[in-house]
Amino acid sequence: HLSFNNFLNFFSKDYYFDTLLNSFKVSVTATVLALIVGTILAYFFAMFQFKGKKLLQILIIIASMSAPFVGAYSWILLLGRNGVITKFLSNSLGLPKIDIYGFFGIVLVFTLQLFPLVFLYVSGALKSMDNSLLEAAESMGVKGVQRLTKIVLPLLVPTLLAAALLVFMRAFSDFGTPMLIGEGYRTFPVLVYTQFISEVGGNSAFASALAIIAITIALIIF
Repeated sequence: HLSFNNFLNFFSKDYYFDTLLNSFKVSVTATVLALIVGTILAYFFAMFQFKGKKLLQILIIIASMSAPFVGAYSWILLLGRNGVITKFLSNSLGLPKIDIYGFFGIVLVFTLQLFPLVFLYVSGALKSMDNSLLEAAESMGVKGVQRLTKIVLPLLVPTLLAAALLVFMRAFSDFGTPMLIGEGYRTFPVLVYTQFISEVGGNSAFASALAIIAITIALIIF
């Protein structure tokens, strides 16, 4: 029957509600980092010519085509407790082991997985930008970093907002990466997944309430 008990259960218990806060923390951090990396790379590729440019562009695009949990598993093989790089750093160089699990690992995978989306958006916007504006700015002494901050970025605001929305929602809705490397850092999509599919008996009604919360959040952000 129709009831709000499942919603009250979610918001009244920190064990559940903290997963939502964790998802916001991860998604916002990954979105900011992806915007920074993607915008800088797109600007660099648009303004400068160098060898291997097309190959690097292809590699960046390919990075966005794989599933996020594939990237997460790859980083586990590299920087996990028994990862290749971890063993080399600890055994050969005597350095402390890197902990890829938890908040840091999730943000790392999301950033590397999603910054190509920002790169593609910004690259398209830069190609359609009127070069006369940049030439006029340069003739008035605005060059280098100033040209980026005073001319380019203000013109890119609509594009950056669209890219940020896409990156945020992709990060917020993904459960594969937090499932693999989150360990004790539980996120909202993992909670929804475990409620729908659980070996100890999930609660489909509670999971449905969580899904409605997720849809509501997406609509509010949009």
